[in-house]
Amino acid sequence: MKKLLIFILTIGIFMSIGFIFFKTSTTENKISTNKNPIEKKENTEIINNKPIQTQETIKEIPSTDNKLNNEIKVLLKKAENFLQKSKDDEAIKIYNLIIEKIADSNDPELLKLLASVCMSKGYIYQIYPNRDNDAAIEAYNMIINKLDKSDDTELIQLYIDAKIQLSYLLPNDEKIETYNELLSKFENNTDISIQKKLESLLITKSFQLMGENDEEAMRILDKVIEKYQDKDDTANLPENIKFSILNNIELALITNNESDDYVELAKKFMSNSPDTKPLLDMLKIIKNSQDINQDEALEIWKEEHSDYRFPDWSFQEIERWAYQIEDKETKDRVSKYINAFVNHKYNIPDKYSDTVNYDNSPKSSNHTQIYDTPYREDTPAEIYNSNNEVDFQIEDLNETKEETYPNPYDSSESDIYEPDPYVQEIYEATGEYPDPYEQ
Repeated sequence: MKKLLIFILTIGIFMSIGFIFFKTSTTENKISTNKNPIEKKENTEIINNKPIQTQETIKEIPSTDNKLNNEIKVLLKKAENFLQKSKDDEAIKIYNLIIEKIADSNDPELLKLLASVCMSKGYIYQIYPNRDNDAAIEAYNMIINKLDKSDDTELIQLYIDAKIQLSYLLPNDEKIETYNELLSKFENNTDISIQKKLESLLITKSFQLMGENDEEAMRILDKVIEKYQDKDDTANLPENIKFSILNNIELALITNNESDDYVELAKKFMSNSPDTKPLLDMLKIIKNSQDINQDEALEIWKEEHSDYRFPDWSFQEIERWAYQIEDKETKDRVSKYINAFVNHKYNIPDKYSDTVNYDNSPKSSNHTQIYDTPYREDTPAEIYNSNNEVDFQIEDLNETKEETYPNPYDSSESDIYEPDPYVQEIYEATGEYPDPYEQ
């Protein structure tokens, strides 16, 4: 499943502290999602970096009230300094002062500032050790309530951002309800920027449904594909269409639907991408392995794509599907090839290609997963079990083993080491072997 990079870009639209008007000049700190390629849902709920407010924001405040302008400029600078020193509680106090000063305003520019401050406040409450979901929800709801009736394009986008950020604190079914509400509320809005947000929201919804309702996830991506499939300009298509096509090829395999149309679209729109052929060939091998051995096809794939490492591709969905195959022979054969590609991704030697045991539950201790070690590119990846512990039943690739030598007096090894005649004479005379280190 091609998720990581494109999905992070998608979520970045909703989570960016810059929004439309907010640019940082004194720091490059960004809000981002955790980039773990095999986690599907949880990572978007974790904020890694703290948002920093800067003086640049103040440029958007109306100049008709210089006193307010200067007050907020000073407050934002203080909040920034507190955040840089990890004094989050003090920064929250500053944000509350700003909110108090502008909460009753209906001026569009002050509403943008209010949304920015509330979003920053909400982010802080989502970060350990400040984790307080109720306080974060309150901050996001202030934006939602203030902007609910707005028809200003920029404020609508901020409203959508707040709704999405709030959804990360809700159960899965309420997340989907939030997505449906936004899609329905703005489906007739003709602004291009709003439509782009809704398009990304469709992909987010599809992503959320994968593993729970793959058929529906596939239909949602079809809606994105339909918008572009008849276009002739294949060079300037958004990443969303590429994401949708590749994921629907995999979802077609998982749901036992026909994938030929998606494959043709991939060749049409993505022929110049270095990912297209290795991914299509990989999915074809796995699909065909349901019926017949693919050893020869796998060797050809490895020769043609020896340096390809599946960047931004997760095997989570297809592994889950393989685990659910009922026929044991088919399951074992399919799992063999999936695991070969997983090991290729992490540069694991072929001798370790059978580390994943699909005869057991993915949550059992017998099911192993392979995790990347990005900062140790000179050493092979380690192999872990489902408890994230090294599986000691598997030889540690990085272990330096102590060199040992056979016992020269052990008759079982006489084919390698011939006993010394002198030693044998001493043994026959005394019943004991001589000390080999005695001079």
